[in-house]
Amino acid sequence: MQRNILLCLIGLVLAAPLWAKDIHTIRWGVDSGFPPFDELAPNGEIVGFDIDIANALCEQLGAECVFVKQPFESMIAALNVNKFDAIIGSMNITEERKKEVDFTEKYYSSGEQLVARKGSGLRPDPAVLKGKTIGVQLGSVDESYARKHWAGQGVKLVAYHNQDSVYLDLFSGRIDAALQNNLQAATGFLNTEKGKNFGFAGPAIQDGALSSDVGIAVAKSNPELLEALNHAIRAIRANGTYDRIQQRYFSFDIYGS
Repeated sequence: MQRNILLCLIGLVLAAPLWAKDIHTIRWGVDSGFPPFDELAPNGEIVGFDIDIANALCEQLGAECVFVKQPFESMIAALNVNKFDAIIGSMNITEERKKEVDFTEKYYSSGEQLVARKGSGLRPDPAVLKGKTIGVQLGSVDESYARKHWAGQGVKLVAYHNQDSVYLDLFSGRIDAALQNNLQAATGFLNTEKGKNFGFAGPAIQDGALSSDVGIAVAKSNPELLEALNHAIRAIRANGTYDRIQQRYFSFDIYGS
């Protein structure tokens, strides 16, 4: 009898999922310049949709959240030298990035779209953009796409360390258009006072290299955390926490099908 009980207990331990391992603290790499996903509040606190999702995931796992500011373009390198445990920075899941890090399942979906002053006539076509100056965030999929498809065809690109700086130069007229995540553009710029004279210039770009799924990046050496976060994402989707968070920032479902 005792032997059977012991064997059952061993079986339960062996069958326990990786996410059952205790995780006491999760250090998150965040950009802090990509509203409404992450930005600095007047009191110096980092706030936004990504931050609220991270806090919800920590609560689900019974872990403490710690946020570490890091420029977007160096986030993966910093993750891989253990500066933090995971990146929650509205990072598109791409095949190129998957060579360096692992990604959770998506926590939202978006598209990449050009923004310009209303009436500009611009659209994401290199023939139309020739001679124009386009702003992108350094290290983003938008920068990679624009350099590959536009830079060699007479389009000038300017890369910025954060998205706020892109919009600042767009508003002041130092650049003609900006290419970025369309959810972020709609809520973080177009719906603001500074963005009222701007709009989307043409449709979202349809390109296989521009993944619409956004995930959390984790080092390949940390499969336990990856599985724990996947479990937590599913849990907050199922228990209504995700919907309550997104309703603070968006009037529509950003998760997608």
